[in-house]
Amino acid sequence: MNGDGNPVVLWGRESGMKANFVAVGNGTGFNMPVQVTYMSTPPAIDYWMGGDIAALGNEVWISYKATPEDVMPMYVRRSLDGGTTWGDTVRITNDPWTRFPSIAIGNAGEPVVQYMQFDDGFANARYVTTRMSGGMFQPAVDVSIPFAPGNVCDCCPSQVVATNDVVVPLYRNAGPNIRVIYGAASADGGASYSVGGLLDPTNWNLAGCPSTGPDGYIAGDSVRYVWMSGALNGSKVDARSAALSDFGTGGLVKVHPGQTAATVQNYPRIAGQGDTVGIVWEQDVAGELNILFSWSTTGLSGLSAPDTVNTSLMGSQRTPDIAYADGAFHVVWSDEATGVVNYRTATLNSTTSGLATVAMTRFSAWPNPASTMLHVELQDAEDAVLRLFDNAARCVLAVPGRSQQLDLGTIAPGSYLLRASDGQGRTIGQLPVQVLR
Repeated sequence: MNGDGNPVVLWGRESGMKANFVAVGNGTGFNMPVQVTYMSTPPAIDYWMGGDIAALGNEVWISYKATPEDVMPMYVRRSLDGGTTWGDTVRITNDPWTRFPSIAIGNAGEPVVQYMQFDDGFANARYVTTRMSGGMFQPAVDVSIPFAPGNVCDCCPSQVVATNDVVVPLYRNAGPNIRVIYGAASADGGASYSVGGLLDPTNWNLAGCPSTGPDGYIAGDSVRYVWMSGALNGSKVDARSAALSDFGTGGLVKVHPGQTAATVQNYPRIAGQGDTVGIVWEQDVAGELNILFSWSTTGLSGLSAPDTVNTSLMGSQRTPDIAYADGAFHVVWSDEATGVVNYRTATLNSTTSGLATVAMTRFSAWPNPASTMLHVELQDAEDAVLRLFDNAARCVLAVPGRSQQLDLGTIAPGSYLLRASDGQGRTIGQLPVQVLR
């Protein structure tokens, strides 16, 4: 959520040229997406992992790992206007043997990034954090080595959360094949970690890799967190809280108890403020994947019976995320069958949750910056016209069509605005475009 109270959504495109996109809500829908990765640094994306996003007011940051993963570094980008326009990439580290950068904004609005670090050849996986200071990322600080035995789970993404000077990295450990959740806590913005240890009592023994990790948020003097464990009764979502001072933990909460072993719960995410908490997850019953949502205003002990978030019961509804602000939860997820990113809100009252839906239109252009050719894709709009405007608001190129290559060979280098209009001449999206030679 940005400082204007609008959702800022980050997602990745797996098929074709891999890319990350951001779209900003406007109260009735979403502005046209902006591509936030370059063709020269395609991001590492799969349905279970990808980039990360964090915001403090209208300062929004994203993080991602470029591919090939054994060659390319990790990057961040920053927006100062709530996610509409983006600055250039900043390299997190020159070390290519890294993956899974998650991001949070801590002290003074500067980001903290948690990432997996390896020896050459993806050996000896461990988690570290780095914080930005003075516009530069500082040397990495160990997170897992002081507190967890063996290696971390090398295909399980992590999540770092932060509030002011408090930073809490959460991750799944692997040694020796005990796939459980650990964490650490810093009181100095991620410069050091004096507290850390086991957060998950399930003792899940698994020789393979589950490719799923924890999520959390800071509530006063505690961190609340969720994860999937397969230790008992199949894959199920658990929740718990831990004190930041010593990682003393509360009782284990089954988020959707009473399900058979054949029901698969996975990819949980949590958000909230104080004792108001919402949890979303993917639930698979006999091959039907839906997104479920449970909420409480009295902490984890008072979680409601789940609501089904998705309105379409067709296809594969997958990998949700959730944010909370101003009395409302904001939920996003993907429909794997259609390739559509979906969004709904849940506004809580004393007895129930009301769900409203908003659609996203997809508009993208790449590479950007471009030299001679620009590929444009505009979906969910009929009879579209594409126009390119210079800084003097003069139209220098106009073509009909929604998905095509634009020839920029006669366009002078500089900054332009690509605008899409529908059949009635109404603007349905616009993107800044840079032309270079």
